[in-house]
Amino acid sequence: MRENEAVLQALEETRKAGKKGALATVVKVKGSAYRREGAKMFIDETGNYVGLISGGCLEADVAEVAKTVMQENQIILKRYELDENLVWGLGLGCPGTVDIFIEPIRADKDQHSALATWSQSIQKGNAAALCTVIKSSDKDGPTVDRRLVIPEEGYATGSLGHTGLNHYVEQWAKELFQEPSPRSSSRSIDLDDGTSVNVFLDVAVPLPMVMIFGAGHDAIPVAELSANLGLPTTVVDPRPGYNTAERFPGAARLLIDSGAYQQELVIGKRTYVVIMNHHLERDQEALKFALLSEAPYVGLLGPRSRRERIMEALGKAGATFHERQLARLCNPIGLDIGADTAEEIAVSILAEIIARRTGHEGGLLRDKKQIHQSTVIAL
Repeated sequence: MRENEAVLQALEETRKAGKKGALATVVKVKGSAYRREGAKMFIDETGNYVGLISGGCLEADVAEVAKTVMQENQIILKRYELDENLVWGLGLGCPGTVDIFIEPIRADKDQHSALATWSQSIQKGNAAALCTVIKSSDKDGPTVDRRLVIPEEGYATGSLGHTGLNHYVEQWAKELFQEPSPRSSSRSIDLDDGTSVNVFLDVAVPLPMVMIFGAGHDAIPVAELSANLGLPTTVVDPRPGYNTAERFPGAARLLIDSGAYQQELVIGKRTYVVIMNHHLERDQEALKFALLSEAPYVGLLGPRSRRERIMEALGKAGATFHERQLARLCNPIGLDIGADTAEEIAVSILAEIIARRTGHEGGLLRDKKQIHQSTVIAL
C-alpha cells in the first residue's frame, strides 16, 4: 500500500469510529524540499500520525498545530521556511519553502464531504482528483467550502464557486489522467470577475501494474522487486512447472498460451510490460500483443539483433506498428548501470520503469540542475 493510501485509510477508520482527526497536505513547495505537493499526514486526536510530509523536521510541529485545528475546528494554512543550515545541521530533509494545508476531520460533518468522496474513490481503485481553493482574494482565510471532485470516469461533483474555474480545473484534471504519473500541484488563477484564486489539484491514480511474460530464473527477482515496490505484478507463462506460487510468491500467476492473449488478458494504459520468455515465438507473440495495447512501456529482454529478428518475423506475418507504438518499446531493456547478475538486471529494469512512469531520463543526480521537476505554475 502506498503511503497516501495508508493515510486515507487511517482517516476513514477514524471517521467511522466517530473520532476527531486532522489531515495535513503539502500544497505548495519552493526549492528542494524533501517531499513534494500531495504528500500527506493524518493526525488522530491522541497525537499519533500516519504518513510523512518532510524528512522528519516538520511532523512534530504539524502534529501540534493539528491539535488546534481539531479543538477549534478550523483550517490552518501554515508556511515553513526550511533554512538549509538548520535542516542539514539536524540531518533532516532538504531546504525550501513548504505550504501545508491542515484541515479538521469530523465524523458527523465529513461523511458526505468532497474529501470523503475523493478518498473513497481512491480506495476503490479509481483515479480521481480533488481541487481545493486554498486562497481567494474575495475571502479571508482558507476554506473547504469550495471543492471539486473530478473522477477519471464520470462527472465532477461539487463546485469551486465559479463556473469558468470549474471547467478549467476539469480540463486540467482530464489532461493529468492521461499522464503515466500525474503530479499534484498548485496554480494561481485570475478570474474574469477580477478576483484571483490559488487552487490545489490533488490527483491520485491506481498503482501501475507490471506484467511479466516469462517465468524463467531471471524473472524471479524482477517479480520480487516489483512486488516489494508495491506494484501489482502478474507473471504470464504457459508452463505450470515454472509459473508456480513457490517461485513467484508475491505475484499473480497466469498460465496462458500466446494463442489466448487477446481473449484473456487486458493491458491498460497503466500496465508496464516486461517480455523475457527466452523463447523466440513466445516473445514474438507477447511483443505483438503488448505493442498493440495501451501499455506505456514495453521492455524486451535481449540484444538488438534479436529484437530485429522478431520485428522482421512480425512484419512478414503482416503485423504493422505506427511510430507512437514503437516509441514505447525499450530494447535492450533497463537503465545502463552495468548490471550483470539476475538481481542487478532486475534493478535496472525496475529503475527504467520508474523513470518512464515519472518522465525522467535516468542518469546521475549530480549532473542535474535540480532533483525535482517543477510543479508550481502561475497563470
